[in-house]
Amino acid sequence: DDLEALTKDDKRVDIVELSVSATSDKLKSYIDIIDSNVDAVSARLVKRLTSSESTVLTKLQALVFLVTAVVLILTMICVATTMTAVVTERRKEIGLRKALGAFDKEIIWEFMGEGLFLGGIGGIAGSILGFIFAQFVSIVFSSSISFQPLLVPVTIIVSVLITGLACLVPVRNAIDVDPALVLKGE
Repeated sequence: DDLEALTKDDKRVDIVELSVSATSDKLKSYIDIIDSNVDAVSARLVKRLTSSESTVLTKLQALVFLVTAVVLILTMICVATTMTAVVTERRKEIGLRKALGAFDKEIIWEFMGEGLFLGGIGGIAGSILGFIFAQFVSIVFSSSISFQPLLVPVTIIVSVLITGLACLVPVRNAIDVDPALVLKGE
């Protein structure tokens, strides 16, 4: 109606741009509706913008997935290295506990419990810091990020699982400690 009023008043509009986020089929249906209802307008789809925007989003999603996978692998390596160092530092303590009658299950639960607890803390911190980082990144794309509460437990669970997997080899080394060799001093 506004376009028809402009043309009736001898004010000529050459180009009007409208940005609509929709699938290409939906955009084509909008073009058909505009063409059939407004005589003075010839609607066209600017495909270059639409297709390039979806290509960029697809590539960004792939990049984020790749970066996430690399970060998880590096995290596993760091946790495994740290837990191996902890086991090595506490070899005498482990040997003494085993010599006094501690079962392997007790040693497993001690180290796995410590690792899983730290993994849970890391998941909570990662959720908070990840949301803050996402807010800064969203400024680049002139959009906003809403907080997704369901992602917090998922993040914590993934963090705990990654930590648990990374702790398997160091915990195995802890239960393989021979009390006689450690307490003898060799």
